[in-house]
Amino acid sequence: MRKRTFLFALIFVALTTNFVLAQNTEKRPTRTVKGQVLSSDGLPPLRVKFKKPFKFAGSQSFVLYDRAQVEQFFFVEADERGQIKRMYMTQFEGSLPNANATYNYPATKTITLGKENYVMNAEVIPNVSAALKQNPQSDVARAASFLESKGLRVGEEITFQRFVRVVDEAKQNEIILLYVEAGNALGSTEKEKMTQQFSERAVKGLKVLK
Repeated sequence: MRKRTFLFALIFVALTTNFVLAQNTEKRPTRTVKGQVLSSDGLPPLRVKFKKPFKFAGSQSFVLYDRAQVEQFFFVEADERGQIKRMYMTQFEGSLPNANATYNYPATKTITLGKENYVMNAEVIPNVSAALKQNPQSDVARAASFLESKGLRVGEEITFQRFVRVVDEAKQNEIILLYVEAGNALGSTEKEKMTQQFSERAVKGLKVLK
């Protein structure tokens, strides 16, 4: 009788474990790339089409600072030596259950992509190497390391345009669309005009389909 009870208990544990694992698998969004289109079925559900000459350079996932699960996708325009001229990085980020953290951005400047509003900002990084050394475990440093593993190099000075939005009511998940150009695209004079033109180029190279 004890053997039968023990056997039933083992079966129950196995079935319960499989059910929990299946639930966890279902909760994690699936994201794929086909041609120029990146698709995500959750957090958020959307498709983003990157125009040519941007080419898909790969993706990676990792845990950031033991606090968030990150998935990055790269579409790159580079020269024959692998020097990046322009690039898009899409980052899906979600706070881990034990992190007790939320995402929040002041809506100082926004833009509508697809049907959603994104907070936007542009910035120049004059010394990329120094910035990466300051925080070698950051998501940006992880991105640079991944690109280098693919034979692609980021310049010493870059300009980036970031579009970001929180994608759930609990404010525990976000998406970042990052556009990068080599050099200083904002200039030292007529900065407002140069920033506007840079933002227009960032938007022109992609289309949010959903």
